[in-house]
Amino acid sequence: MGRQDSAPPRFVAISPDDGSTIDLRNPALAAVLSWLVPGLGQLYQRRTTKGGLFMGGLLAALIVGLWLGDGRVVYASWRPGETRLAFLGQAGIGAVAVPAMLQSMRLNGSARQTYFASGWFAPPLKQGQFVSAAYAERVLATEPSLERKAFVDRPPFKQCTIDQLSVWHERLGRGFDIGTLYTVLAGMLNLLVVYDAWAGPLREAADAKSKKSNGKDGKQSADQATDEGAGSGGEPAAQKT
Repeated sequence: MGRQDSAPPRFVAISPDDGSTIDLRNPALAAVLSWLVPGLGQLYQRRTTKGGLFMGGLLAALIVGLWLGDGRVVYASWRPGETRLAFLGQAGIGAVAVPAMLQSMRLNGSARQTYFASGWFAPPLKQGQFVSAAYAERVLATEPSLERKAFVDRPPFKQCTIDQLSVWHERLGRGFDIGTLYTVLAGMLNLLVVYDAWAGPLREAADAKSKKSNGKDGKQSADQATDEGAGSGGEPAAQKT
């Protein structure tokens, strides 16, 4: 007998709406894609309507949050006393989490500067922190309120003399906090999108579904008994005590 090639496994989910099957294709890849960009995994699974809704809604919230916070509200920091807890929620979207982590590691590493010229996703500088001369010039160019004395020469680096986070709060006001909230909510909601790409639509638990079904059956039986009693003598059916 000739050898038969085994078919690749299919990963499917059952739609809670109409009971149809949903081809999840490669669930792990779909989950990673939806983590990187909300809804991208659903588009990969050819669930275009849901993918478009996820992408449009969550990316809109993320972009609005970044706009309100002038691109400063998403950053990663693990230094003692200045841990950015909001980043734990923002990290639900990889498109901002990955560059934020790279910026933080490079700025706090031996390079003492960021990858991107804009400085977006970079953590704020602390008083006494050493940075490269190029990065100091970049900060001065993007923060018009700062004066040259914000950095002093400490060859081969520059030492920061101000707390940049305080400068952001003073310049952006409530926009910084509201922008942070928008980006955190977008990241946390995207975790549900990632789960949807991994396992398909959320369904009711079996016991909850059976209780609901039993409740409906019991109500239908009671209604039927009432109708029968009323039809026979105009009185509801007698109950046993």
